[in-house]
Amino acid sequence: MKSRTIILFLGLLAGFYCKAQVVSPPHLSCISVDNSGNNVLSWTNPTVVCGTFNAYYIYWSLNFNGPYSPLPAITNQFQTSYTDLVGNGGVVTYYYYIVSDFACLGYTFPTSDTLDNLDPVAPEINYVTVTNNLAELNWQPSVSPEAYGYIIYRVINNNYNPIDTVYGNVNDFTDLNSTPSTDSMSYTIATIDSCINTGLINEKPQHTIFLEDTVIRCTHTVYLNWTPYNHWQDGVAGYDVYVAKNGGASTLSHSLPKDSVIYSISDLNDGDQVCIKIIATEKTTGFTSESNEVCFTLNVVQPAKDFYVRNVTVVGNDSIEISFSMNSLADITSIVVERSLDSINFTLLKKIAVPADLSITNTYLDLTPLTSELSYYYRLVATDSCGAVDTSTMGKSILLKGYAFSDLTFYNSWDASNFDFGNVLNYLLNRDDGSGYNLVNTFADDVFSYQEKDIATTTPCYFIESKNLMVFPNGTTETILSRSNKLCLNQPSQIYMPTAFAPQGQNNIFIPILNVQEVNNYSFYIFNRWGEQLFYVTDPSAGWNGKKNGSYVPQGVYAYTVSLTDEKGLLVSAKGTVMLVR
Repeated sequence: MKSRTIILFLGLLAGFYCKAQVVSPPHLSCISVDNSGNNVLSWTNPTVVCGTFNAYYIYWSLNFNGPYSPLPAITNQFQTSYTDLVGNGGVVTYYYYIVSDFACLGYTFPTSDTLDNLDPVAPEINYVTVTNNLAELNWQPSVSPEAYGYIIYRVINNNYNPIDTVYGNVNDFTDLNSTPSTDSMSYTIATIDSCINTGLINEKPQHTIFLEDTVIRCTHTVYLNWTPYNHWQDGVAGYDVYVAKNGGASTLSHSLPKDSVIYSISDLNDGDQVCIKIIATEKTTGFTSESNEVCFTLNVVQPAKDFYVRNVTVVGNDSIEISFSMNSLADITSIVVERSLDSINFTLLKKIAVPADLSITNTYLDLTPLTSELSYYYRLVATDSCGAVDTSTMGKSILLKGYAFSDLTFYNSWDASNFDFGNVLNYLLNRDDGSGYNLVNTFADDVFSYQEKDIATTTPCYFIESKNLMVFPNGTTETILSRSNKLCLNQPSQIYMPTAFAPQGQNNIFIPILNVQEVNNYSFYIFNRWGEQLFYVTDPSAGWNGKKNGSYVPQGVYAYTVSLTDEKGLLVSAKGTVMLVR
């Protein structure tokens, strides 16, 4: 009685334990169709078994939802394949599943996955993108339960070239041999089962966005063009342009419509280090695809900005040196020097070579001026590689004139120094009386003449320098010395005419200086540039105060004529121009 009770208890315990257990079915791996059109089923043995093996039962149907019919039982527990001799497996779709049968009281026996004899379905591609300068493919797992792995294809000229196979539960692949920075890379995929049956290739390959840039140096513009993204199920929602400058973070620059393939950026500066990429977004899923990144240092055409004449100075007999500077990064193809006598009408003097180093002050030597007779205005005109023309500031040389009178009085006068962005601090008169040049006197900026006598020589030589403070718009300053011609006074003259005067300054009367013992038939005329008479006198002691009809005339250059007859009845005359300085 006791033993039966123990046996009964053990039986109940075993029954309770078995009810909690499941005998797994064989894992139906794949179904292949052989050359005769028969369906060959392959499986692996179940991993959870109990009791005595009875059979494996295979069920088939022509419809996934049934009804299913059994095939002959498999009585060999270790058998792993079965051929269903249908003969038409290549044209008719069959569905199969397998169930285990073991002598296990109370165990459950679920079915295997239901597979068909079709090749595995190709997965849907989510996106192809560029990551770390390599092409990356991402896809959705195949809906086929027999999916065992995937073949990756690179598409070249519509040819599908297998490049790798991946196995297991993966949905991403990076092509380590890709070059998306040189061309668009196209990819597609197919599914394989464990029998290495390959399904159809996804016939909608997707590709990387290939971005190219063209820098237009003349307009400081970067033009972008890229290949459109194709074969997303719902298409492209739009493209975003991301820009990173000078090592900064990549930020959204602009969002563009779905049909955009070009874009231009013009808010860049010369020398900017720029990286640009394009990101496409799918309409429904929000999947994105990044292009290759283009990076460059912007090198645009720089005009001749900060283009200054820094000095004009006489450096020898009939030679004047012009100093100039400009932006050191200027992309200049030609420079010409222009010269004028009145600061208005300039003529071409010389086309000069573009200096090799624009970061320094460069010079040009004019060997054609008549430095003892005229003063000259200079400017330069530069043309950059885009054909744009820039003109420099202007600078003027100084002309020193003088007379030696018979009483050994020596008279010097000079015209005003003139530089754009320059202010005369003072004038310095130097004399050589036989022992080298030494400073004689310093004059204010509105004094233009000096007379002296009782000096140690009867044939002195002079030059004058203007000391100018140059204050340029780019913030730089410089103090320069502009030198006149050298003048040696060793012969008296009969009429001397100052070259400049300031009606409201210290030299406020323009009057001829006469070295004539007897003056007869004297006339003195002043004309403006249009030939209008402004002043006329016959009195040798009267000079022009710079007025017409009681009002001062504008600053500028005015013409004069002076004529007389001396004690011998000889005609003496002078004509020329004078600079009126306000």
